[in-house]
Amino acid sequence: MHDWIKKQAAGSKRNDFFEIEGTNLKLPVSLIKGQKDGATLLITAGIHGSEYPGIEAAKQLICELDPQKISGNVVIVPCVNPQAFFERASFINPTDGKNLNRCFPGKRQGTESERLAYALETVFFPMADFYLDFHSGDLPEKLDKFVFVPNFGPSAVVEESHRAAAVLDLPFGVLSKSRNGAYNHACLLGLPSLLIERGSFGERNQQAIAGFIEDAGRMMRHLGMSERPIYQDKKLKLFKDLCFFESPMTGLWTPACEIGDQVKEGQLLGKIENFFGKKLWEYRAEQAGQILYQMVGLPITAGEHLITYGY
Repeated sequence: MHDWIKKQAAGSKRNDFFEIEGTNLKLPVSLIKGQKDGATLLITAGIHGSEYPGIEAAKQLICELDPQKISGNVVIVPCVNPQAFFERASFINPTDGKNLNRCFPGKRQGTESERLAYALETVFFPMADFYLDFHSGDLPEKLDKFVFVPNFGPSAVVEESHRAAAVLDLPFGVLSKSRNGAYNHACLLGLPSLLIERGSFGERNQQAIAGFIEDAGRMMRHLGMSERPIYQDKKLKLFKDLCFFESPMTGLWTPACEIGDQVKEGQLLGKIENFFGKKLWEYRAEQAGQILYQMVGLPITAGEHLITYGY
């Protein structure tokens, strides 16, 4: 991939496929090389194959970005998990049953998801100066729009990630305490990174798609890659802790709150019933916070994510 950038003519665009070693997968990749030297921005979407707004936005960026009008390079992988995408699978890669975003660091000789993670971290991350990862609510999941900001890694890299988050047009951010996931692992490796959430339910929501495109434009301006208007940094509201709750059982889930609701400690957040309407379990807020994302589909199985709120 480094050879792609070196060999490609300035002010040009190349669309191609990158083969994942040991699999039949070929990832679509677009390299937009600007007329002048500058930073390299990596954009990925489709780590979860049914999160469509980011995939569509990445596709539109490939079509719309003019290499004659930018400095540096934009590398776009519009669908990192094509098997999950074409099988309309939620959360996991159906080939190996793994959540790709939980496979970092990857493995060269691992399963398909582990090999995908390995390719991202060894081929794509090293070529970039900044990394944006587009996500959405999956097929049964509803969420608010926000940005995950990494909290682990070299201090200068974490600080640059926080500065960049402030230029995005999003209502709040969430300070991630995770060390896995593509963007968290990238930050640990020294690459400033952000994960942006927009859209839900696998819908091709036009507002979410436009939001992702705007995010990319703002980041390019922040990195000095374009001459778009300068955006004044704002103080980003940041949730420093999350309560991420998984279902203790299988049944029929009914949430009691809406996305964005402010909840109090002890407030009912939802319940699980059986097919006869008998309540099997209920979940109450462990402390006050704001609902960020939750499952809204009726079926739920033991161990699946139910609801997350920030505080």
